Amino acid sequence: MTPFILVTLAAAFVTMLVLVPVVRAFAIRIGLVDNPDAERKLHDRPIALAGGLAVFLATGIAFVVGIAYESGWGEFSKMTELSSRWFVLLGASTAILVVGLIDDKWALRGRQKLLAQCVIAMIVVASGTVMRSISLFGFEIPLGIFALPVSVLWLLLAINALNLLDGADGMATTVGAFVCGGLALLSASSGHSASTVIAATALCGALLGFLVFNRPPASIFLGDAGSMMIGLIVGVLAMWCSLKESAVVVAAPVAILVLPLFDSTAAIIRRWMTGRSMYATDRGHLHHLLNEKFGPNGMLLVVAGLCSFSSAIAILSVRFNQDWLVLVGAVVVLGFLVLTRTFGHSECRLLLGRLYHFAHSFVVRPQDCESSKHLRSVQIQGEGCWEPVWEPLVEFAKRHDFAKVQIDANMAWLHEGYHATWQSVRLPEKSVQSVVRIPLYATRPGEEEAVPIGKVEVIANSSQESLAHLSYFLEHAEELQTQVRYLVANLDKKTAAARLNAASKLSKPESEEPAVGTEEVETAPTS
Repeated sequence: MTPFILVTLAAAFVTMLVLVPVVRAFAIRIGLVDNPDAERKLHDRPIALAGGLAVFLATGIAFVVGIAYESGWGEFSKMTELSSRWFVLLGASTAILVVGLIDDKWALRGRQKLLAQCVIAMIVVASGTVMRSISLFGFEIPLGIFALPVSVLWLLLAINALNLLDGADGMATTVGAFVCGGLALLSASSGHSASTVIAATALCGALLGFLVFNRPPASIFLGDAGSMMIGLIVGVLAMWCSLKESAVVVAAPVAILVLPLFDSTAAIIRRWMTGRSMYATDRGHLHHLLNEKFGPNGMLLVVAGLCSFSSAIAILSVRFNQDWLVLVGAVVVLGFLVLTRTFGHSECRLLLGRLYHFAHSFVVRPQDCESSKHLRSVQIQGEGCWEPVWEPLVEFAKRHDFAKVQIDANMAWLHEGYHATWQSVRLPEKSVQSVVRIPLYATRPGEEEAVPIGKVEVIANSSQESLAHLSYFLEHAEELQTQVRYLVANLDKKTAAARLNAASKLSKPESEEPAVGTEEVETAPTS
């Protein structure tokens, strides 16, 4: 390995070991912490959120050290020869770090963060970091007037892909370290400038050093400041290190980023298909499901293995000029996750179900469009028994000739999600639809006030008879709420019993019998 890479890596790692305790103490002192809640943030104490600041500083210091070593200690001519794009990247990284710190401290709205990300990405693209054409599997595709929006979209995708992954101890840090390491090797093997290799190596070393404090159980988090900043730098470096003549070779960087990109794509599909807001929070991300299946440390090992494999395939594809290797690598990684039902299986079912119904609608005769129904139900997460809630809704809709009934529920604190739809092939025109949406509520353990967990939507034709049926449905909506409350209460008890058993297994010697929860689970009454 080239000496300046080792020097840069070591400088970043050691700097992080020194910086993190200082930054962590400062963050706790000013109240820049992530407080636990009963829904998504399940850590048991406030955790410092300023990890991104430490990563930013360590990366910058290691970058200067690497450039100085590569140019000969004491001769900083290489620093003055750096093109203006590096200073633009420095300014953009600083700006997105500040936006993230503000969000970590005072919680910005989703659209406010997105607006700031768009402005920063457009500044980077306007400075010359543009995908003017794309090279894929030997074909060069000129983007023309779409060059600027595609480049901005890529940066936004990279920023939010890393941001969405930052929901479990060490997850975004591990993925970021392997991605940056892969980009550094890719840039070195492609013969790009030493500065690009040094930048990717510096960020990789900083993240490896941060992992010492961020591994489970974490004592400091990256925060939105760190995850968004890493995503921006990774997105920019991916464009720079994959530039070949006038085209960006997209196969290799996409392969290296396959895990965060897949997680973002799955989140978009999940929220779009279920009718949830794109800013909605849930516990259906890659890190949530890996943590649930393999545990905190197992999650990081699986992620490290998958990232290593995808990065190795990407580098081999560039080394031997065989883009098809990237496709094989991506299929292996995604196939492992989906076919083992580790992640992405529910999203694939939602998408394939929608595509099947769309294709089927072309072969239905016009006179059968209203009578022909589509039914699909997907247990997105968890093992809740939703049939006693869902089946009476479908029977009621059939009996009164409704056009559609849909239920969507998301209980992040229980790792539970369910979505089901029954509808006509052709819905009534919106101008003649009668639509009723009922929010579903449940109470979290230890709280008195119920919180919304989803909704039920019913669509019927606008007629006196349909209005009477909808009115009857509304009058009996409390029975539906009762069914949901029983279901959630049962799930709460199962979760509490599982946690009790897990805790007792950890606290008792191996020779003793593990404690078993004795509380029986209630059975939901049928309506």
